[in-house]
Amino acid sequence: MNFGFTAKGIFVIALSATVNCLGVDPASVTVHLLQEQVIGETSELDRSKFFNVHSTYTGAGLTKDDLDQLQSLNVGFGRSFDGPFSGHKNGTPYPDSETIQEKSAEVIAKAKADPLFPYRTTRRIVTTEPKAAFNMESDPKEMARYAVDILEFNYEDDFRPDFFSPISIPFVAAGRYGDDQAVVRERMTDVIAEVGKEIDRRGLSTKVIGYTSAWPMPHYWDFGHWRSRMQMFMDRAGPHIDAICFLMMDSTQMKESDRWRSGSRVEAIMDLIETYGAQKWGEPKPFAISEYGDVSYDWPDGDTYSPARASAELNSYNHFLFSLLDREHRLLIAVPFITTKSPWFFKSPMNQWQPFSADLWRPDPESIIDGAPTRFLETEKMEFYRLWRDVNGNRVLTESTDPDIAAFSFVSGPDAFICLNNFEDNNRTVQLSLPGDLPDIDSVVIKRMYIPKQEAVLYTKNATKTIPEEMTMRPHETVVLHLKYKSPLDPQSAVKTTNHYSDSLLQPIRANEPITFNIDGVDFSQQPNGSLRVALAREHNLSKKPQLTLNGNAVEFPDDWMGYDQSNRKGGFFGTIRVPVPSEYIQTSNQIVLTFPDDGGRVSTVILDTTENQ
Repeated sequence: MNFGFTAKGIFVIALSATVNCLGVDPASVTVHLLQEQVIGETSELDRSKFFNVHSTYTGAGLTKDDLDQLQSLNVGFGRSFDGPFSGHKNGTPYPDSETIQEKSAEVIAKAKADPLFPYRTTRRIVTTEPKAAFNMESDPKEMARYAVDILEFNYEDDFRPDFFSPISIPFVAAGRYGDDQAVVRERMTDVIAEVGKEIDRRGLSTKVIGYTSAWPMPHYWDFGHWRSRMQMFMDRAGPHIDAICFLMMDSTQMKESDRWRSGSRVEAIMDLIETYGAQKWGEPKPFAISEYGDVSYDWPDGDTYSPARASAELNSYNHFLFSLLDREHRLLIAVPFITTKSPWFFKSPMNQWQPFSADLWRPDPESIIDGAPTRFLETEKMEFYRLWRDVNGNRVLTESTDPDIAAFSFVSGPDAFICLNNFEDNNRTVQLSLPGDLPDIDSVVIKRMYIPKQEAVLYTKNATKTIPEEMTMRPHETVVLHLKYKSPLDPQSAVKTTNHYSDSLLQPIRANEPITFNIDGVDFSQQPNGSLRVALAREHNLSKKPQLTLNGNAVEFPDDWMGYDQSNRKGGFFGTIRVPVPSEYIQTSNQIVLTFPDDGGRVSTVILDTTENQ
C-alpha cells in the first residue's frame, strides 16, 4: 500500500482494487466555507457536548498530569457513578433533610480539600447502578426528596453536576425486583419523575435525564418494545425530565460479522423519539447520551490488552459522533464510552494488571511495586481525542452525495476543519469541492484514523501545502482536514436548517395501499432546499424502496442509506433512509404518500428537513 500526494495536490491511495473498479461512482462532498449553517439557534460547535471522557476529575488513580493531558486535548468530563443514591445503598429509611444539612459542610469541605478540586466541572452526568439506587419498598417521593437533598446541600453552585440520571440503565435490571417487570418499570419511571418534580420545585440547575435505555430495540414485537419502554416512560415521566437518555452502542465481532447500531438504525431510533416528543409537547426534548461506542466480542484472550483489542471500538465512536453532530441543537451532552483508569478491574487477581477494555491508560506491567503500578501507559483510545483535538468554530454548509460518506465542516477565523467519515465496509473515492472566492491557502494538515479488522489503529497526521481534490477513504475511516488560509474566512451568507415532524407515526404497511403522512407549518420566505427522512421497520426480504410522492409529485426513492444493510440483525431492518426532494415541491402544508409492493412492517416516522437562506 502506497499513499501520498500527486503534484496537483490530489490525495490518493494506491490499492490493488478500488471501489471505482467495482463500478461505484465517487462520492462528491461540497464544502461552502463562506456559507454559515445554523441549526437550532446557533452555528457554533459546542465541544463540551461531544468530546468527553466517561469519568470525573476524582476518578480513581487520576493524577494532575493526567488531567492536564485531558485539558490539552480539549476533553471534558462526562459521567460518573457517584450520584446521590451512591451514599445510601440500603433503601428505607433515608436520612432526613436536617441530618443531610448538618453534614453538608463537612462533605463540601472534603471535596474542596481534594488536591484535584481545581479541575472540577459541572459538565457531567452523575448516576448510580440500580442495585444501589432502586428498591420496590421505598416511596418514590421519599427517594426523590433524599436524592435532591444531596444535590442541593452537598454541592455548591460551581461544582453541582449539570445532569442527574437517577438510575443507570434501569429497565435491564427490572427482573431483579419482581415477576411483573412492567410494574417494576413503571415504579422505576415514577422515581425518575418524582426526582424531576422535586428539582423543579426547588429550582436547582441540575437537569434530570432518563430513562437511560441500554439496548434500544423499539421495533421489536411490532414496536411493542417501544410502547412498553420508551413511550411508556415519555408518557409517564416526560413532563418532569429535561432530556431523553439512551446508550448508543455497536456490537462488533472478531469471529462473526459486525452488528452495527450506528448509521441508519440509530437515526431511526432518534427520529422516533423526536417525532413522538414533538407530537406530545410541541417540540422534542433534547437528548443526553450517557454512553456511545461499542461492545466488541469474541477476542480470543478476552480483555487482555493488545493494540488491536484497544483499537476495536474506535470506529464506533466516530460513526455515532457524526450522527450526533447532525443534531447538536437537540443534544445537551454525549459521552463516548472511554474510561480513564480502572483499579477495580486491573487489581483483580484474575485480570493480572490488564486494563479495562475502555480505558485510556493501562498499568505498565513492569512497574508493579508492592502490589501496585507505579507507571501507566496510554492505550490506543487516546487517538480518538487526538484526532478531534483542534476541531472548533462555526458550522458551514457541507453537502455529500452519498449517505455513507458523512461530512461536516467548521470555520474559525482563517482555520477550516473538514470532517469526513466512511460508513462503508469498502473503500470509497471522495471528490472534494470548495467553491467560492477563498483566500490563498497557507497550510493543510490531514489526520486519518483507520482501523483494519482485528488490527491496531493506523493514525496518521501529515502536512502539505495543497488541498486534496480527491481521496480514497478506507472502510470505516475518519478523516479530519485542517485548512489554514492566509486571511480569515468571513461568511458571506447563512442558511438555517429546520426539522419538521409529521402528525402521525408507526403506520402499518399493506401491499399497494398508500400510506399518508402530513407535515404542516413549514414556514419559509424563500423556497428552501429539503430532504425527507423516512424510517422503516421491515423483515429483510421485504422491499425498502416504496413509490413516494410529495404533494402529488413523484420523488425517486433511493436504495442506499447510512451504514450497512442490517441483514445479520435479528428483528429485521430498522433504519432511516434520507430522500432528497426538489425544492419546488415543498409547500407550507405537505402530504407525503408512500406505497409498497408487499405486506408487513411499518413506516415509523417521516421528517422533512429544510435548509433556507437567512
